[in-house]
Amino acid sequence: MISMFNVSRYHPDKTNPNIILNNVSTQFARNESVGILALGGTGKTTLARILSGVERPDIGNVQRHNSLSHPIGSTVGFHAGLSGAQNVRFLARLLRRNVKETTDYCESFADIGPYFHRPIDQYAPIMRARLGFAFSMSVEFDTYLSDGITSAGDHSFRDKCEAALLERLTRSGLILISRHARTLNRFCTKFYALHAGQLLPCSSPEEAQDILDYAGGYGNTYWNEVARNVG
Repeated sequence: MISMFNVSRYHPDKTNPNIILNNVSTQFARNESVGILALGGTGKTTLARILSGVERPDIGNVQRHNSLSHPIGSTVGFHAGLSGAQNVRFLARLLRRNVKETTDYCESFADIGPYFHRPIDQYAPIMRARLGFAFSMSVEFDTYLSDGITSAGDHSFRDKCEAALLERLTRSGLILISRHARTLNRFCTKFYALHAGQLLPCSSPEEAQDILDYAGGYGNTYWNEVARNVG
């Protein structure tokens, strides 16, 4: 279970504070596949960072009663001066995973040839993306977290990524925060819309899209009021 208790986060502009998350309380069960539809600039990445523990809320707290991944495909923990193999070995030890199995998996999955043993600062962006996704899939978590990423690379590699993620989801949960309703429909069974700092429960990605479309137009005042009542 991943639980948010009265979580609030404000934009760090003291003269004009902007509410990103407003007193959010919700729970994500271990085996749930949850999709959160969010427009760009409304707190999508901030929510992912708070859930993963990279960023702390201004008010409230997040409790993690099962293992939660860092955002899928993230390479934030990689050191540019180390090779892909060295980075994978270091992170595997940090997460107390089998180093050889993790390294072998990443080398095979990323399929970047000899570059796996070269410093990451020599990688093209697509190689870095391949390695980041490979490492995400190499480690089993109770719940995977995604800031909109479900694949990486060219068409054939994206198919490989999505197949690997769907296989993982036969045993694990997912929290997917995305700007695309179609992506949520493919991977999730429970849905929210992120609007005015609140997570609004929805019956489908289409309903979430309708809420955000309506809120962005003449219905903005109405949905702001709904969000305040949810909070």
